[in-house]
Amino acid sequence: MDGAASERIFLYGTLRRGGSRDVLKYYEGVEFVGSAQVRGRLHDLGDYPGLRLSESGEWVRGELFDVTPGALAQLDEWEGIAPDSPEHGEYRRIRMDVMRPGGEAAACWGYEIAWRNCEGRPVIASGDWLAHTASRR
Repeated sequence: MDGAASERIFLYGTLRRGGSRDVLKYYEGVEFVGSAQVRGRLHDLGDYPGLRLSESGEWVRGELFDVTPGALAQLDEWEGIAPDSPEHGEYRRIRMDVMRPGGEAAACWGYEIAWRNCEGRPVIASGDWLAHTASRR
C-alpha cells in the first residue's frame, strides 16, 4: 500500500470481492490479504448479511483486507457507524479474532450487526454470503 499506514479488516458480505459492493471496485486504499473465517452466525437481511459473533457458532467465511485510515472511515460511513455514537447504529466496528487457512489466527477489525436488527431473520447455514446469494439466483 505504498508505505501508507493501514488497518486490517474482515469483510464477509457485499463488500467481499465479487460482492455487490466489492471493496476493491468502490474504494481506494484497499488491498486484498487473503481468506479467513470467524465463529458466529450469518443472518440474511435481504440485500445484505449481518454477522453475530459466537464462540459456539458456525464458521462465517470472509476475506481480509488492509485498508488506509481514509478507506476505513469510508467503510464505517457505508456501514452507518456514527463516530460520535458507535453503539447506536445498525452495525458496530469491533476487534475480532479470525482464523486464516492453515490455522493461523489474526486479530482485525470487523462489523457486527446489532442483535435487534437480525432477531428472527434466517441464519445462512453455509456461513458464506456469496455462495448463499449465488444459490438464490
